Amino acid sequence: MTTTKSTPMSDADLEVMYLIHDAFRRDTERLARVAEKGAPEDPATHDAVLLGWHGFSRELHQHHTIEDEYLWPLMRTRLDQEPDALEVLDAMESEHALIDPALAAVEEAFDDHEHGPDVLAERLDAVVHLLRSHLAHEERDALPLVTRTITSPEWHRISKDALRKLSYSDIAAMTPYLFEGAPEDRVHLVIRELPLPLQLVHRFWWEPRYRRARRWE
Repeated sequence: MTTTKSTPMSDADLEVMYLIHDAFRRDTERLARVAEKGAPEDPATHDAVLLGWHGFSRELHQHHTIEDEYLWPLMRTRLDQEPDALEVLDAMESEHALIDPALAAVEEAFDDHEHGPDVLAERLDAVVHLLRSHLAHEERDALPLVTRTITSPEWHRISKDALRKLSYSDIAAMTPYLFEGAPEDRVHLVIRELPLPLQLVHRFWWEPRYRRARRWE
């Protein structure tokens, strides 16, 4: 295995990963409630659920794309002599490949006003099960490999490269989504990584606009 000599990652570096995972777990609870209650008949509630769903599915897809394009490939170069570790990375990619069609199936159910309500609950339950299992697996087996193979400067470079790939509207939607309900100390650790102008725009525009919109219930 090729080892790195620079500054190792710290717990603070990984806070963004746990913040992201907690946001997804927050929304799996909401998805489970939608599945239990069934597709809402009231148009305003339906639109609110759909707005929440679209935010969740967009952020999840972006997060997995960043991992698949930036994180796992770099780790493979460091772990190429460790079959067990490579199996973990293979599993991460395989689980992503299962989640993507599950998200698409829910989207199809929302779009199909005639038959969608009959299958929506089952498809939402599938997403909830797959994602909860994946997040637990990643935190248990993949994140320890991240801290062992990626240095702190590399981690911050990956974050900046991924951020540059996102559009302005992507970032405007991402930050209030991730910070919703999160502890202030964790939010502070993450938001300080943004350029100061984006911090200000988040505080005075993106966050208030996000809070004004009705999502989920």
